[in-house]
Amino acid sequence: MQKPERSTTNNTVATIPIRNIWLLLLYASDLYKTLGAQQRVKLEQNPQELIILVAKLYCQAVSKRLMRALSCGYQQHTQSLTRVRGKIDLLTTARQQLLEKGRIRCQFDSLTIDTPKNRFIHAAAHVLLAQLEDKTLIRQCQNIISRFTALKIGQSTQYDHLTESFDQSGKQDKTLLTLCRLIFNMAIPTEQAGSYLLEQADKKDQWLRHLFEKAIVGFCRTNLNSKEWIISAGKRLYWQQLQPSTGIKDFLPSMQSDLVIEHRQCRHRLIIDTKCTSIHTQSFYKDKVFKSPHIYQLYTYLRSQENPVDPPSLNAAGMLLYPAINESINESVTIQNHQYRFCTIDLNLDSGLIRKNLLDLLSQWCCSSSGFQQND
Repeated sequence: MQKPERSTTNNTVATIPIRNIWLLLLYASDLYKTLGAQQRVKLEQNPQELIILVAKLYCQAVSKRLMRALSCGYQQHTQSLTRVRGKIDLLTTARQQLLEKGRIRCQFDSLTIDTPKNRFIHAAAHVLLAQLEDKTLIRQCQNIISRFTALKIGQSTQYDHLTESFDQSGKQDKTLLTLCRLIFNMAIPTEQAGSYLLEQADKKDQWLRHLFEKAIVGFCRTNLNSKEWIISAGKRLYWQQLQPSTGIKDFLPSMQSDLVIEHRQCRHRLIIDTKCTSIHTQSFYKDKVFKSPHIYQLYTYLRSQENPVDPPSLNAAGMLLYPAINESINESVTIQNHQYRFCTIDLNLDSGLIRKNLLDLLSQWCCSSSGFQQND
């Protein structure tokens, strides 16, 4: 029996060049999908245009958010009122003899759009405005500032995203907040690309994990021909059930995959699960081994979906994809009729090589399946 793996410090992606953080943002953005092939390559290969890129991403995201109305939150107020609202501050009411004046001191929550999140987004426009030279982008930032000012939303350069609970309506703010956070933390780099580094976010910091996942999804949606490929992000996977008890549906959890790619004609299927951690750990017997929980998770995704009425599920492939620094791993094995791939993307490379390596990883699976053709 193999002894359990020992936990080790997560040292993968110890530092990521700023230019490639922006590259991930580009892949994850709606802007990337709307660009032509030449425009995409131009942005990928010209880090000196990062300030223009981030301004376009920010203005596009905020404008879209304003069209749907900003998210609201509760803010605590303390005020002397003529009627009871919320909790009564008995001590202050008695001390100031407010009852004799027909008033009472109350503490209450009110729904407002002047939240820390929206102040943070507003303040980012001011930071960008000081950096821009393009007149069109300057006007767009000024318009955003005017809109936030008219809505009486203040500014704040501090926002603790870990204390924020994202409901269904607030999930759309995650990428925008990631962008704003980078604007403040990196102050929009103007030095030579890659000369400043961003420390890796740890496992408690989910923004990089979310960004990496969205970047891979966006890259595949843009570079795989939608007429030939079905691309599903965040697809729910359910267990194959026989003779379920009456209440099992209330307790049995479903699963959610990061990315599922399927060829329309050949019906070959690939499930990709992205991880923002080291691809390997240390066991008692080996210095480097793939992480068992990740393998078990992918194994479950593949085997639990096997169904004779869904032929692609019987031999679907799976890929665990990790970001890395100065490390390139591309290994595969077939287990019980399913191909498993263990891959890394080196985020310390030039943007052109990152793009090529992503396409190569896809083509290695696609070519062996059905003939790969990218969207360019």
